Amino acid sequence: MKAFAFPLLRLAAVTALCVPVGAAAAGAAEPPDNVAAAVAEAAQACKDLNGKPNTDAVLSVQDLNGDGGEDWIADYSKLKCSGGISPLCGSDGCTLQIYFWDGATAWDVVFEDIVQSFRFGKSGGKRMMYVTTSGDSCNKPAAQTCKYTYRLDKDAVVPVH
Repeated sequence: MKAFAFPLLRLAAVTALCVPVGAAAAGAAEPPDNVAAAVAEAAQACKDLNGKPNTDAVLSVQDLNGDGGEDWIADYSKLKCSGGISPLCGSDGCTLQIYFWDGATAWDVVFEDIVQSFRFGKSGGKRMMYVTTSGDSCNKPAAQTCKYTYRLDKDAVVPVH
């Protein structure tokens, strides 16, 4: 059960309009508008729960799908909510969001779930994401875990069965 829901905004990143495609992959710029808005919303939720948020470590950027563009990872397990309750973490884990660059001027949410852990790797030359969740998501007792594998395609995160 998600403790906090994000609106899935699809806004063009203003900074992307000024950055050539090659430059976007070279180094992380400021987060796109919709990514920054999601993190700001999480910070506000922390404040609403009497906390003092520190979002410095929430975002990371890398080319997850191999298209040469920045993809953003919002790992809310790294949101610090001093004196309050972290709005995006619970006994089941924390919210993880992945945003893929659309090849033009926007970043789309391609994955959002509550996870206990995740890691990226490769299998058979394909980029993969390995996720562990609470047992609730696969009809096991909550104390147990479920393991999921996803393929990171150009524009989607695809479950591997």
